[in-house]
Order: sequence, then C-alpha cells, then structure tokens
Amino acid sequence: MVGVRQFDEQEVIAIALDVFWRKGLHDATMQDLAAATGVQRGSLYNAYGDKEAIFLRAFDQYAGQFLETAGDAFDLIIVNMTSGSPPRGCLTTRTALDAAISSTAVRQRVQGLLSRLEQLISKAISSPPNRLLATDANRLARVVVTFTRGLAVMERAGYGRKQLKEAAATFVDALVGDA
Repeated sequence: MVGVRQFDEQEVIAIALDVFWRKGLHDATMQDLAAATGVQRGSLYNAYGDKEAIFLRAFDQYAGQFLETAGDAFDLIIVNMTSGSPPRGCLTTRTALDAAISSTAVRQRVQGLLSRLEQLISKAISSPPNRLLATDANRLARVVVTFTRGLAVMERAGYGRKQLKEAAATFVDALVGDA
C-alpha cells in the first residue's frame, strides 16, 4: 500500500540510534542506516526527510531515556558509555564535539539535554536531605555536567570502567567530603 510504512518505526529509530552512537552524526551515512535497519534509503528519506531528521528523532528518544534514569548519575553514565564492543562512548559528547559543523537544530538538542540534566542535578543538590554544599546549586550542577563530559572524553582516550568509576568517586568525595 502506498503511504503505509512497511517497517516498525520504533525499531528503525532504535537501530539508527545505535548507528549514530557508534559512528557519530557526521560519519554515519544514509547507506549505513539503510544497511543496519534493512529499510531502503528511499523509504528512509520518504519517512523522515534526511539523515539529520532521523538523528533528531533518535536523539530525542535517547535524551528521554537518559534523563529518566539520570538519578543513578555516575554509574549510569559510565556503564552507558563503556557498553558495547568497542565501547561506544557518549552520544551527547560525541555530538557536542561535532556541534561546530552541525546544524542549529542539532546544537539546540544537545544544549537542551545538557540544560535539563543540569536542572535535574541542581534540584537533587538543593533538595533536603540531599543538600550537599552551601553554594549555588545551579552553578554546581553545571560543574557536575562538565565533569561527566570529561568522563566521556577520558573514556574515548582509553580509560576503562574501573578507572572512570574511581574518578567519579573521587569527584563526589571532593564535593561532599564527610557529609
């Protein structure tokens, strides 16, 4: 039938997310997406418009899932970026590093995710009984988000899960001390 999708859209977006995660937005091609999903390039173009539109759908799905589970903070982030063989790294950081050559829509999505992550962390920091420091929670949240981007870079540089968890534990110890 004309106009009826012959594929499971959720499955295609999930597979596309994996392709973007492994290759990055700019290195992934429509041919890569077609080969991975089993959907012809023409059908992908028809359904989504272009590669960036597929990326934005996949990134929105990723952002939603990531923020839902962000309460587990560093363990989640470290496991997330060290999963796969080879480890796939951090989609947000990979995309942010490409932001200079990305469109406004891609930059806005990345900035939006990081901003929402800062808000979640700020809320957790400033809410009793979790109040950590007598400092501005929003500024501290930005430091925490910055640290997590640094973890992603360190993972790309070859640090393993154990080393990253040790760095995160040291960071938390430095923030809260004996609190």
